[in-house]
Amino acid sequence: MQPSRRAFLMGRRPVQTPWAAFVQRLALVCRGKVRDLGEGGADGTCAMLTPASGADVVQARKLCAEYHVTLELEGAAGPFAPSARPRLRVDPVLLAGLTRLDGDAPRWHAQPGVTVAALASAGLRQFAGLPGDMTLAQWVAAPASWPAGHCAASGLVAADVLLADGIEETLGAFGETDVQPLRSATVQRLVPALFQLASGGDAFATNDGYHWLGRYRLDALKPVTPATVNLAQLLLGHGGTLAWLQGAVLVDVPPGDDVRTGAATASRPEPAAPGLATVRLDGRVKTQFDPDGCFPELLWPEV
Repeated sequence: MQPSRRAFLMGRRPVQTPWAAFVQRLALVCRGKVRDLGEGGADGTCAMLTPASGADVVQARKLCAEYHVTLELEGAAGPFAPSARPRLRVDPVLLAGLTRLDGDAPRWHAQPGVTVAALASAGLRQFAGLPGDMTLAQWVAAPASWPAGHCAASGLVAADVLLADGIEETLGAFGETDVQPLRSATVQRLVPALFQLASGGDAFATNDGYHWLGRYRLDALKPVTPATVNLAQLLLGHGGTLAWLQGAVLVDVPPGDDVRTGAATASRPEPAAPGLATVRLDGRVKTQFDPDGCFPELLWPEV
């Protein structure tokens, strides 16, 4: 007799696995679609969440922390280190709001699921020519090729983020003339630690004179003038491994101002191979943002 039938006849319920409990609770607290992709398959234990609102992701992160499940951005560029943990893949495709903000300078607030095609159509010229179905979250997560100190050429000026510990914060311009306060104790602790890393020997070795060799753009804290420090630009290239992007404020970058595509591209030097200092620096940035492994781990190159 099958165990499930025996349990039914004897009046006992089958024992629910922690994964099944996680998926069941996730479906109860989220308005979006939850799909269980199974346990123990070739791709590991995994589920997919298509959130209907940002609140769904907040609830999902809370459950991921409770059940030791890794929260992944669907379609993020890796490579990622193998993990024994179950995974929740989150696809923000339904979170596609795009609003032009009031003010003298044109600015747009975009949710994470807005496509690159929609951003280009809105007049954000730095997105022209990129894959149209890429989401904003995927674009922010993709490896960032701007030269060292030139993260401002991305046009990313602010980012609403959900951090690994559940804190929601807005990251943006950070300097004497900027009035956006750091609201959370988490970020008030995080920012000085990141500035210390950005001023250390490993950061010096990660700048080869033109390229920033690390995956995490710590050089956003050491911008080339006239740009100023912007904490949002720390997320460029992060692969979904540092935080969940809830939304972003973007400005247009005219052709020629995007330093990646200027006329001198052919004469630019090839980047040096990342060394031990760069790998160590990226690892320390990851630890500062995500000490408990809420988000995936990038696969660092062997050095």
